[in-house]
Parts: sequence; structure tokens; C-alpha cells
Amino acid sequence: MSLDVVLVDDHSLFREALRMLVESSLPGAKVVGEASTGLEALELCRRLKPEIMVLDIAMPDLGGFEVLASLPATSPATRVIVVSQHADRAYVIRAFRLGAKAYLPKMALAKDLVKAIQAVRGGRTYVDPSVAGVLVEALVHPAPRQELDPLEGLTEREREILKLTAEGRLAKEIAQMLRLSLHTVNRHRANLMKKLDLHGKADLVRLAVRLKSVDP
Repeated sequence: MSLDVVLVDDHSLFREALRMLVESSLPGAKVVGEASTGLEALELCRRLKPEIMVLDIAMPDLGGFEVLASLPATSPATRVIVVSQHADRAYVIRAFRLGAKAYLPKMALAKDLVKAIQAVRGGRTYVDPSVAGVLVEALVHPAPRQELDPLEGLTEREREILKLTAEGRLAKEIAQMLRLSLHTVNRHRANLMKKLDLHGKADLVRLAVRLKSVDP
């Protein structure tokens, strides 16, 4: 039985390794497309309608969360496996709320990704053992709602910029680190302040530090 897979990550070497793993370990599996940005990913899914997408969270232009939120309107049958360097509860919970079927950290073993693809292909959900404890902890000790609300409406890119701002990075440094234009960084900062009802950079930095940015 054939299995069409799309790989989405902004690092070409990582995509190459994933492609070799998928096509060598899963009978009938074929990587039909690769994308390095969120917008490319949505366009690929619109055209190819893959059964599975392996998706990173932090990417240029459109983050993984935005891709997850947009996918049902683009390719509703495509199931998403998130493979991310982020393994904290905020990321894991948000990914599943947006429809992800599996979540693995990038340090996961190759065999675990194969297990995840097999599970999702079979209509099941898969949580890597290394992040399963995060979900259990969230169920047993849910964070107070007021602690989650301030960042709820932020995009992945806005969260990244909030984190870097809290570290004291200048807009020019953030632009270089995220491979964005200075204009784009300033636009994201303006959106952040509007969404969070802040009135200046000092307010933005104070809030980021207080919330520990993207690791609430």
C-alpha cells in the first residue's frame, strides 16, 4: 500500500535524513514533496494531498502552528507528525489542540519516528516517550487559565521574537538570527504589543521576562 509523505523543515540536511529514513524503513512510503517554509508546505499539500506531513514548528514566514491551523482548509485528510526541538508543555499541548497526530523531539531515535508514522497511518495518535510525561503533568497539574491566556493568541514567529527580546536582543540581531528583514521583525514586534496591549519596548521586555517567554 502506498504512502505519500511531505517533509517540512528549513534545514535541507535534516529533510534528506528524514527522506532516507522514511523511504528505506516503510514499505510503499514515498516522499512526494519537501518544503522549507510554512507557505511552501501549504501549497504542496494543496497540490499533492499527502497522507502524512512531517512538520517542524520553527520555520521562516509561517510557523508550524499556523500550518496546523490552516491545513484543514487546504488538505483535510493530511495527518501531521510534529518533529521539533521544542519539548515543553506549551508546544506539545498546542500542537495536539491544533490537530497534530504525533509529537516527537528532534533528538528522538529513528525507530521512534517510524513507529509514529506507522501509528498515524493506522489512525492512531503517537506521543514520544520523552514528551509523554509533559502531557501527563498537564493533566494532573493543569496550569491556571490566567497563566496561559497572555500568549494564547500569539503566532509561533511572535513567540520566537518575544523570547529573543526578553534575552535583550536588538531588532537587527533578531532579524539576522531568524533570517528575516528588519522591517518584518519590527512589524512582528508591533503586532505583539498590540495583541498584548503593551505601550513600548520596555513593557514588552518586562512581560517576556515575567512569563518566561515561550516556556510558561
